[in-house]
Amino acid sequence: MSTITQTAAGRTGGMVANFRRLMTPAGRRMFDASLGLAVVLGVIQGFSLVALLPASAALASGQPSWGLGIGGWLIVLAVLAVVNLAIGYFQVVQNFGGGLDLICTLHRLIGDHVARLPLGWFRSGFAATASRLVSDGILGLAGAVAHMVYPIYVAATSGVVLLIGTWIWEPRLGLALTVAVPLFFLLSWLSAKVARIGMTQVEPPRKELSMRIVEFAANQAALRSAGRADDDRPLEAALADERDKSRRDLWYAILGNLINGVVTQAVVIGLIVLAAAFAISGELAPLEAFAFIGIALRVNQVLSEIGEQRLGLESQRQNIVTADGLLGAPALGGATDAVTLTEPGAIELDKVSFGYLPGVPVLDQVSLTVPPRTMTALVGPSGSGKTTIARLVARFYDVDSGTVRVGGVDVRDQPVEQLMGQLSMVFQDVYLFDDTLRANVLVGNPAASDEQVQRAAELAGVTEIVDRLPDGWNSLVGEGGRALSGGERQRVSVARALLKGSDIVLLDEATSALDPENEANIVAAVEALRQHSTVLVIAHKLDTIRSADAIVVLGDDGTVEQAGTHDELIDVEGRYRDFWRSRAQAAGWRLVP
Repeated sequence: MSTITQTAAGRTGGMVANFRRLMTPAGRRMFDASLGLAVVLGVIQGFSLVALLPASAALASGQPSWGLGIGGWLIVLAVLAVVNLAIGYFQVVQNFGGGLDLICTLHRLIGDHVARLPLGWFRSGFAATASRLVSDGILGLAGAVAHMVYPIYVAATSGVVLLIGTWIWEPRLGLALTVAVPLFFLLSWLSAKVARIGMTQVEPPRKELSMRIVEFAANQAALRSAGRADDDRPLEAALADERDKSRRDLWYAILGNLINGVVTQAVVIGLIVLAAAFAISGELAPLEAFAFIGIALRVNQVLSEIGEQRLGLESQRQNIVTADGLLGAPALGGATDAVTLTEPGAIELDKVSFGYLPGVPVLDQVSLTVPPRTMTALVGPSGSGKTTIARLVARFYDVDSGTVRVGGVDVRDQPVEQLMGQLSMVFQDVYLFDDTLRANVLVGNPAASDEQVQRAAELAGVTEIVDRLPDGWNSLVGEGGRALSGGERQRVSVARALLKGSDIVLLDEATSALDPENEANIVAAVEALRQHSTVLVIAHKLDTIRSADAIVVLGDDGTVEQAGTHDELIDVEGRYRDFWRSRAQAAGWRLVP
């Protein structure tokens, strides 16, 4: 399985090779077997058509041709038909087995790889891209495996057999086919190249349209509050661009099909004219000429089928590119086996520098230490890097330089499962699953007992929500937790952290937008967390962190300006005291009519 995952964006050469590398070894064996059987079928079908030439000659002359009379050739054709039917059945079974293997394998590969990606990798467009890939995209690839590849092998093989048989039967007609076929393949390649131009142009706007549709559906509240629910200009622009590029793609596809169709028709017309000329000159009997015209028509069908299936395969190339782009995204490195933690519950940043964009640092040589079972607060202006520190601790990203240690060990030296097992994260924007209230709290610890759930709920203030809802713990919270208020979702998130009982809890702006009741519940829960966990909290409400064991003040340039307790920092000139004074002055403000 590991060899399959070693894909890189852009490895999109031969489509058959691409399909094979996205299968398990068992799937590849079935796929290869189906292609081998397709070659056998091509030989049988080609020989069946070639047999019409001596059979027609035997019928016309009443004499044996190639050693058999008409009766013998009819028996040969009947046997070939039975064998073709039997092999065709086994070929289809193997073929669909390969397609199903690709579906299962690619879904599993994507799921496993997504679980290893840094959390910071997930961008706003990920949901739309991934949903298209794992639904229509993968089904399209499997459909190509099941329906588009083997006909090419059958048609190509039967065409080769026809060519050889025609050479043996009438070299001049064989020569005509030999000249015509390479010309067809050249123009067929040109046809596929033309079609690929349109497909390449239409894919980016389709991806953009998917992202805009997801955005439009997920942000209805904001759009309606702004009176823009019926007038989403980014969505309309994406739709217009996709429509324009789709028209261009259609014209390129028409041109490709035109090239393919004209060439095949020209080939067959030329062969019919040649056969008619031989019949008129007496070099071929009329029945033999008709037999050759039938073969020429079959050649036309073979060439057309090859061209059509090649265009169909080209339509799936972008899905290969998308899959490679996802599977080729750099996963988190690190150890695969658990390491021994030298200081469980501790957090340390040692001369850490980091920026989201090259040359634009957010943190610059930041060093801080959070001892086990203490509470440290991060304070600073917007953009100073507070949230970035929490993300680096959780390894959403890897640092540009320096070291982040959790439990006394570099986060890069720990397996992802071990690192995440030490952390609970409570962010300002809480996501709840479309499930019951109980199920959402149990996310923190699915094996927790009812007593443990009840205790966490009481500490986080979730019990009050349970008592108020008609279905209690079995109340559905809706997608994203829409049935609950922001403060209530925050309480559920804190209950998860309490239930998980991890060594470290990261709280990012957890009380910044809460009403007094919800804020009181969260503050009480944080006090409970401090009893057994290390708490790193980011907050703008300074009165909620004055009891912290340490307060770290970050500056605009992403450096540590001050560090100490509330009492220590309030007594010295600096940004913290300025913040505190500003808050104190704002506390006396009131609205007057």
